[in-house]
Amino acid sequence: MMQDWAGWLLLLFNFSIVLMWKRVRSDTKLVYAIWFCIFLHHAVAFLNAYAGNVPGAEGDARTLHFLGVKAAESFEPLRVFSSNPLIAYIDFLGLFYRAFGASFLLGNEMSVLAFTLSCIVLVKLVSLLDLERFRIWIVLFFGLLPSAVIFRSVTFRESWQALFFLLSVYCAIRLRKQPGILIFLFMLMSAFCMALLHYGLRAYTMYLILASICWGIFGRKKGVRWARHVRFLFAGLLVTCVIMLLQKMGWYMSVGDALEKVESFRPLALSIKTRATYGVALDTTSVLGFVKTTPMIFVQYMFAPFPWQVGNIIDVYALFESMLRFVLLFFAVYSWRRSSGEVRSYYGFLLIVVLGMELVWALGTINWGTAIRHHVPGYSIIVLLGVPGLILFMRSLHFEMFGRRKDNTMLLK
Repeated sequence: MMQDWAGWLLLLFNFSIVLMWKRVRSDTKLVYAIWFCIFLHHAVAFLNAYAGNVPGAEGDARTLHFLGVKAAESFEPLRVFSSNPLIAYIDFLGLFYRAFGASFLLGNEMSVLAFTLSCIVLVKLVSLLDLERFRIWIVLFFGLLPSAVIFRSVTFRESWQALFFLLSVYCAIRLRKQPGILIFLFMLMSAFCMALLHYGLRAYTMYLILASICWGIFGRKKGVRWARHVRFLFAGLLVTCVIMLLQKMGWYMSVGDALEKVESFRPLALSIKTRATYGVALDTTSVLGFVKTTPMIFVQYMFAPFPWQVGNIIDVYALFESMLRFVLLFFAVYSWRRSSGEVRSYYGFLLIVVLGMELVWALGTINWGTAIRHHVPGYSIIVLLGVPGLILFMRSLHFEMFGRRKDNTMLLK
């Protein structure tokens, strides 16, 4: 355990970092809620490092760790711009292993660090949307989902994907409220870091950036001074430069390129039959075929397994998670329909970006076991939008644990 000293220090740092933000430490209950979630993540990280694989973290987590160890021993330069996004993450692990020692606990705790930072960003996003009365419940729903606790506490990429996705969305909303080049650059950096972590996220990043710019600029009803127009013009030129750079790097994918990759992947994956495969083929031979099959793939990805597909105890948990996702999405859409003005615009944007991400994952996923992992990056936004409506509904049913007080929040305006 001596070589794990950096992991133990990072474990303590994960608790203390919560107190660095005044908005968080001013609410004792919020601090305790985040600490409780962090404690559970630490427990999984500790068990996975010293007691063997925790359920759901077999195989890939240790493989990534050992590849990171090899990268640390090779002393090769960082391959951030590699065509393979897995290499960028392996080199990221290798960089820290080289500096602080090749420790499995350290690799796990780095994922917990990403989760801790995600909690901070989520709290700041809650404040931007004026949902502070619900922030403890939002943090608990975000931090206590069992599968997410496991996947965010080992050396998977999902914890970092979730962090950079949240940061990108947070910067997009800040850009809408207070347009500025610095915020725009932060959004680009967050989206770029997210794109480094998966092939599918490279295609999604362009969608997210374009959606954020269009929503931030053209969705504003109030007049904007010419100085701001100049800033956005510069930002638009910067996006163009980024697209050109991505093309040079071989990262850029058109819609046709993306569909071609999906079309070649899905039949091969579906040929390997497993119990959890829901297997819906994507028809790209015609527009009508694509329109017909895409919703079927999306629904299976979002809500499988259905009750008639349950075969064992693991499927029972997967069914519970899909039901929770359905409930949260229902209240997210309900809150959007009920709101108006700027509030509705914010909710609509968040729904568009999170459902866009889920669609990207859906096109590349053929079984509900893999789908559970892919739901982790976008889960924070589903919780952010769905939990307030769910809590208000529970209060209307007079559940004491959810309280009965009147809520004067953005959700009701």
